[in-house]
Amino acid sequence: MKTLTKCLFIFLAALALNTNQLKAEPGEFHFGIDGGFTYADMKAEETAQEIANLSGSTVTYTYDEATWAGRIYGGYGVADNMDLEVGFWLTGSLDATYTIGANSASESYDMSAFDVSLKYDVAGTPFFAKGGVHQSTLNGAATITIGGTEYDIADSITGTGWLIGGGMEIDNSRYGLTYIANVGGDSDSSTAFAYYGMKF
Repeated sequence: MKTLTKCLFIFLAALALNTNQLKAEPGEFHFGIDGGFTYADMKAEETAQEIANLSGSTVTYTYDEATWAGRIYGGYGVADNMDLEVGFWLTGSLDATYTIGANSASESYDMSAFDVSLKYDVAGTPFFAKGGVHQSTLNGAATITIGGTEYDIADSITGTGWLIGGGMEIDNSRYGLTYIANVGGDSDSSTAFAYYGMKF
């Protein structure tokens, strides 16, 4: 694993020194599309325990750890090597299935969000860093029914949070990772978005 990490670092460093970067100029508008995968902890273990407490039965569960995600955004060059970006996110669903005996039921969560962030391009390299805030909604079912019995679980929530990330741009392509905290305004909910994007 250490050898793989070292090789990957050397490859990225060589790529950085030998490629042209697409940098914003002050007063320049642009837009882009990012697509990839979002990784999150659904806290299915906690929900299963809650159902077990309510039902008095043993609950088993399976759950997704990742789903697709996409973001469209517009950007404006506010200074040398610095952009202001406004974006909209949408994800696929993360599903969990809970089973009591021969009966089972599933719950699904998906996320949508608006974000505002500052993106800083490191001069002389293709690397960038970004940070900002978001207004996000985590959509989920309020109840789940197993074997004819309805159990109250988490509901949809909306709120604000923060994000931080980074990556690299090569020509009109970019690769990055963004950490999104306080999804739906919940301090216990977060996700990470790994993506490939096109900038126009």
